[in-house]
Amino acid sequence: MNKTIAVLGLGLFGSAVARNLAQSGVEVIAIDLNMDHVDEVLDCVYHAVQADFTKIDQLKAAGVESADIAIVATGEKLEVTILGIMNLKKLGIQEVIVKTKNISYKEVLLKVGATRVILPEVEMGIRLSNELSATSVLDSFELDEKYHLVEINVMESWIGKSISELDLRNIHGMNIIAMKTQKSDNYNPQVDPEYIVKEGDIFLLFSENKAVNHSLDV
Repeated sequence: MNKTIAVLGLGLFGSAVARNLAQSGVEVIAIDLNMDHVDEVLDCVYHAVQADFTKIDQLKAAGVESADIAIVATGEKLEVTILGIMNLKKLGIQEVIVKTKNISYKEVLLKVGATRVILPEVEMGIRLSNELSATSVLDSFELDEKYHLVEINVMESWIGKSISELDLRNIHGMNIIAMKTQKSDNYNPQVDPEYIVKEGDIFLLFSENKAVNHSLDV
């Protein structure tokens, strides 16, 4: 029997989770108050519906009671997230995963019924810092306590992908401000988004990721 997972909130994080789960064969019930967000995943998930997950009757109507796991993927307003968690627990959902941007909310969310609280920006920062620590950081320059420039050899996982595919800005909070290839001794600030990354390329990155700052000791 296929696992059913309810995804409540279809912003960038929620829609990405819903799509990837669906592509992996999971039956996804996707819910958002914004119909435009619902339309974006309508073609790929098991069931997508416009609903307010702070209203338990709307969750019931969407079939959320049948879910094995629920993911509250908004994380913007604490009171909204808490209401969502409480409704899910009333419906008998045993595993409730909650996304938040505020680390101070974690203890509260666990106390009201979340079984796991994730902080995507923190976790991505840790993941990226681990990747970068395994690569050759050629140089770094601190602009202030929040921002820095880092010169690195491209990571192995980037090779063979286009600049646009890497989507470093949205995924890692980093911008490529210039790059240098093996064929050139100089940096080129004109970065083609369709350029395919090759071994030996060097990127000059602008970063505002504090986790990376700390891991690089810059």
